This record gives sequence, structure tokens and C-alpha cells, in this order.
Amino acid sequence: MEYAKAQIVQSLAGHDKGDFFCVLDAEGGCLLLCDGKRRRTARPKRKKAIHVAGAGEFQHPVLEKIQAGEEVSDSEIRKALAAFRAQSRRV
Repeated sequence: MEYAKAQIVQSLAGHDKGDFFCVLDAEGGCLLLCDGKRRRTARPKRKKAIHVAGAGEFQHPVLEKIQAGEEVSDSEIRKALAAFRAQSRRV
């Protein structure tokens, strides 16, 4: 599966299995992921695309900023992921 910038994914393997991340960039078969807490925007996690799964469609102003190439803070990433988790619990 092809992953796009600013998409929310869930880790399928590794010590972070089950955690949600935001895709900052895609390089070949690898993704640069951040969650704003353990993996910050300054040092994103590099993970193979086969080790993540798309978590679903989600619209948030922070994700739109990432798609536009603007700088985002770690707190903004944390808030976007928290909003995604809250929405996915309601469904």
C-alpha cells in the first residue's frame, strides 16, 4: 500500500506495536513517522511501510499543514493524534 504525507498509521511490528503515528514523509519503501512524544518531528522514526497499516481517513488542520509543507510542533501532532483516537473510540 502507498502511504501519503500527513496520513495516520498504526504500527504493526516492533516495540511500538499498536501505536498511532503521523506520516511526515515517505522515502522509497520507508516512512518517516512521528507521534510528538517519543518520536518528535525533529527526529522522526524511520519504519518500513510493510510494518504499518493505514488507520483510516481523518481530517484535521494540523494534517493539512503537514500536507502543505508547513512546520508543525510536537504538541500539534499530539493533539491531532488524540483527536483521532477519540473519534475512533466513538465509532
